Amino acid sequence: MKVVIIGHGAVGSVLAKLLMKEKEVSKIFCLDLKFANKRKHKKIVYKVFNILKKRKFVEYLNDIKPNVVINASLPNFNLSVMECCLKANVNYMDTASFWDFHPDPKSKIPYKMEQLDFDRKFAKNNLIGLIEAGVAPGLDNLMAAECASMLDEVDYIKIRIAEDTGSKEIFSSWNEDWLLDELNWKPLVYENGKFFLVDNFGGEEEYEFPAPIGKRKTHYFAQDEVGSIPLHIKTKKLDVKIFDNNIEVSRLLYVLGLVSEEEIEVDGKKIKPVRLLAKLLPDPVPGGEKKFPEAIFAMSVEAIGRKNGVKKVAKYSVVFPKQKEIGNLGIGANFISYPTALSVKLFVTELNKIKRIGVFPPECLDKEIRDSILNQIQKNHVKVYKKFYTLRD
Repeated sequence: MKVVIIGHGAVGSVLAKLLMKEKEVSKIFCLDLKFANKRKHKKIVYKVFNILKKRKFVEYLNDIKPNVVINASLPNFNLSVMECCLKANVNYMDTASFWDFHPDPKSKIPYKMEQLDFDRKFAKNNLIGLIEAGVAPGLDNLMAAECASMLDEVDYIKIRIAEDTGSKEIFSSWNEDWLLDELNWKPLVYENGKFFLVDNFGGEEEYEFPAPIGKRKTHYFAQDEVGSIPLHIKTKKLDVKIFDNNIEVSRLLYVLGLVSEEEIEVDGKKIKPVRLLAKLLPDPVPGGEKKFPEAIFAMSVEAIGRKNGVKKVAKYSVVFPKQKEIGNLGIGANFISYPTALSVKLFVTELNKIKRIGVFPPECLDKEIRDSILNQIQKNHVKVYKKFYTLRD
């Protein structure tokens, strides 16, 4: 298998290191506008490339003939890359959507996953477009499908995410612009057949995560999963809530309007507060994650419903290794980039087993593939917990 990775940042660089250990991967082409600290390897080709030059990109894909192109850079480039993959007849993957964050109140889904516009074209060309195939979205979508499959009827799917740096110091795990945009976007929820937007930092809920995290306060957060899962899994309700140990800082930035895209005038000049703040935040630097040895990432997904007329809960939880353990792997990953890159790698290695064509998210994958990924992830320093129990009134 030959793989193209677009973006050699926090996720792309780690993904390349993980894939080069896979026997079925013969060549990895890493494309970026610039490279830092790259190491030579017989499987990896580093190429400075502007993928927005579509004609040249298509020519390059036709020349190297890869099996899949993975957008590990910003979701802003999804459509451009998909267009080129379609012309070069190459399978496609990404880790998140670039929603249209100017919601149309008349639309069924306020935030649209733009990749779905390519579904028919990809299917016509017998291509796979596996979208949102990271950790969250991605692995949690797959866990939601697995939980739902244990029930006859699903009333409520809960996705709960925990990010704890173990420090009050601000740490950017990847692109600052994207992280700040997420704080500004209104969270999406699904209930009784309708999608709607809720207030930022609302819906506070105490949630019990597996050890070592335990019980934490979670709140609504803007996540892609809500926009896709109800389209493929029948449920009455779905929401995503997150625990972040620096929630006070995030809430303050939002209340002060510092993550707003709305232009303001300062000394006769118009600026967007969020872009100014992005410039002021420290850039992620290689090795910077060592300052946060206790940082950890975890997720729990629950499907609440009925099995044989009895109210049941199906639950999967994953706890990724702490930063100090990830550091021992020697791949330059942080506590967020490792779970993301690892999840992408597992989706890539299952690509040849996928029978479905077109553009679709991970909850559409067959049970055989879901089981394989959940089994494989446990072999990569990740703890997986599975529960299926009766819910008492």
